[in-house]
Amino acid sequence: MSTATRKKPQTDKGQLSIDADRLIIATNRGPVEYFKTKEGQIKSRHGSGGVVTALTSTVSKVNSTWVALAMSDADREALKSAQDGIMPSPIKDIDVRLRYVTVPKTMYRKHYDMVSNRVLWFTQHYLLEQATDIIPFKQLQDIWNNGYYKVNKAIADAVNAEIASQDSKALVMLHDYHLYLVSGMIREQHPSVAMQQFIHIPWPEHRYWASSLPTEITSDIFRGLLGNDILGFQTRGDAHNFLDGVRAFVEDAEVSFDERHVTLNGHQTYVRDYPISISVSDELRLVKSNAGKRAAEKIKPLLNKYNLMRVDRIEPTKNIVQGFLAYETLLEQHPELHGQTAFLAFLIPSRQSLPLYREYYEETMKVIEQINQKYGNEDWEPIHTFVQNDRTTALAALQFYDVLLVNSLIDGMNLVAKEGAAVNRNDGVLVLSRSSGAFQQLENASIPISPAGRNETAEALYKALTLPKEERHELSERARHEVETNDLRTWMTQQINDINELLKTRD
Repeated sequence: MSTATRKKPQTDKGQLSIDADRLIIATNRGPVEYFKTKEGQIKSRHGSGGVVTALTSTVSKVNSTWVALAMSDADREALKSAQDGIMPSPIKDIDVRLRYVTVPKTMYRKHYDMVSNRVLWFTQHYLLEQATDIIPFKQLQDIWNNGYYKVNKAIADAVNAEIASQDSKALVMLHDYHLYLVSGMIREQHPSVAMQQFIHIPWPEHRYWASSLPTEITSDIFRGLLGNDILGFQTRGDAHNFLDGVRAFVEDAEVSFDERHVTLNGHQTYVRDYPISISVSDELRLVKSNAGKRAAEKIKPLLNKYNLMRVDRIEPTKNIVQGFLAYETLLEQHPELHGQTAFLAFLIPSRQSLPLYREYYEETMKVIEQINQKYGNEDWEPIHTFVQNDRTTALAALQFYDVLLVNSLIDGMNLVAKEGAAVNRNDGVLVLSRSSGAFQQLENASIPISPAGRNETAEALYKALTLPKEERHELSERARHEVETNDLRTWMTQQINDINELLKTRD
């Protein structure tokens, strides 16, 4: 599968089709979430997120099984009715068999809370040195060996059992940073099975891996991922960093940067970038729904002559404090804007069990209060804050921004930039960090900034607010066109085209 022969994305709106007899999807979180009612009954609901939507759009024409971890007590309770660990999906539009894997809670916490969300997430977002709770080497070895490795082995064993259950051509699709070792484990038992994995978060350059984790663990991560036939990242930079890391940590691998593939022990892994996106139709449908309309009516009284917005989880990578300080600089330098602007911030608390995140939450709330006290009065509040996980309200508000600020330090993608472009109807301008994943696609549809520069960000905000109408319209239309052209379906189609090309070689 060379870059020269890679197909263009399909443009039809028919059913996406995989040229395999069976599809096995493996993720940390399953497509169906189980929960207990107040009466103690086990109920189910559609798993959250666009990935579930994208993947389930591919399964209706192929026999599919979804392997995931039982994350909650309700998941484990639901499994009691499963036969051999397998149960049908209780949700009509998720046409898959469910195979939820149960592991001991202590093992799961070591895998999920410690390695995945503490070690890997922090490392891949360049945050490890900022953490106040440094994990000692002996403990790191324990959570890796007795948590991450064993959970990955449990998932791999479940996938291997699925592959062996039928004598037909299977495709395995893996997702994200919780399962870095799985493909290598599967490859040991099924050397010819087709496998693809997509990584949703950034991939640091190899020197950061080297300075953050023991070489043995880093090497295991790179080698584990090379069990895949196709390995997908969000951006070209992430893909390049992976290839460069293979050269540094896997000495017996052959790396081709031109063809973007790795050869290890006779097996080839193609390394690609597939920028994830949003379902534009779903976003617009939600905004136009009754709930969306009600939310919009609540937002409208808060709007001013100039409206700035941001939507973020409250975490250090989002650079929220620096963004508000840039807004403060804007108000200092342009007193004519006093009383004329509204900054609506939709902020979602995140990982409050971690000290670094709690501290950042407190710092964020403090700077908002300081700015409001310094500049606000009885008639004007500079920043309106919504600390809640209410996606409908945030999307409804994004219709009305004049400026959307995305000044993250590092992102896998940052879908807020794309959501804003899709739903905004006010010729709103995107001020976008060069280090966000979305910048690869939206560079020419935004006002770029370096997220560390407070004055630079303030100047960009002022420029965005005062652009001539024609320029605002042009930037807004460019952003909307890019997102509508390369939506969530495009993301999935690009991968399926490459997968189908690979499967032809397995006939």
